Amino acid sequence: MRWKKEKPRGLGSKGFSDDWEQRKLGEMADYKKGPFGSALKKEIFVPEGIDTVKVYEQQNAINKDWRFARYFITREYAQKLSNFETHAGDIIVSCAGTIGEIYELPHKSKPGIINQALMRIRVNEGFITKDLYKIIFSNKIDEFSAKMSNGSAMKNIPPFADLKGMIADIPSMKEQYCMGNFFSNFDTLITFHQRQQNSWKLIEKGVKLWMILTKNQILKRL
Repeated sequence: MRWKKEKPRGLGSKGFSDDWEQRKLGEMADYKKGPFGSALKKEIFVPEGIDTVKVYEQQNAINKDWRFARYFITREYAQKLSNFETHAGDIIVSCAGTIGEIYELPHKSKPGIINQALMRIRVNEGFITKDLYKIIFSNKIDEFSAKMSNGSAMKNIPPFADLKGMIADIPSMKEQYCMGNFFSNFDTLITFHQRQQNSWKLIEKGVKLWMILTKNQILKRL
């Protein structure tokens, strides 16, 4: 559904002029919950080896760390669970423990299978950037959780039908990239100033240490 919306200015030399669109989350990405627990019983797990496949779990999403690995299955058994494969570029979401934590698997991460406590999201990048999608998804989860929790801070993942039916306003791809570049440059500027500040702190500590050592040398000569 297309509609006219006042565009934010200040993200570039000119304001945005394209229409924004109302779209469902089901149009923005493909969603897949992990297999039933019975598909990944303890007796199925094997030691890590050349012909094994990693099982991703909620801790990977919560800790934002693809390297965390406790469980592996044979490549042969992984083929039976091919619908639950995940790889670099996928977004995984924790559905147990600390619910609602999202993590995009980096390019160096190994392919694997998601367990029952994860949801895999594959963004339609011809439609929306991953950065914008992650913001929208997180906001929608927060809104849903606020309605369902009765004041509790605990997050909840809505049923797939509800999740896919949620609506968000999105700009054109051109505007999304402009916004992404703006915030990327802004983050870079913040990082630069933080590093600059840290450098000055190190210099200050070095000067103080030099003054102390110099003072001690002078006192020894008296």
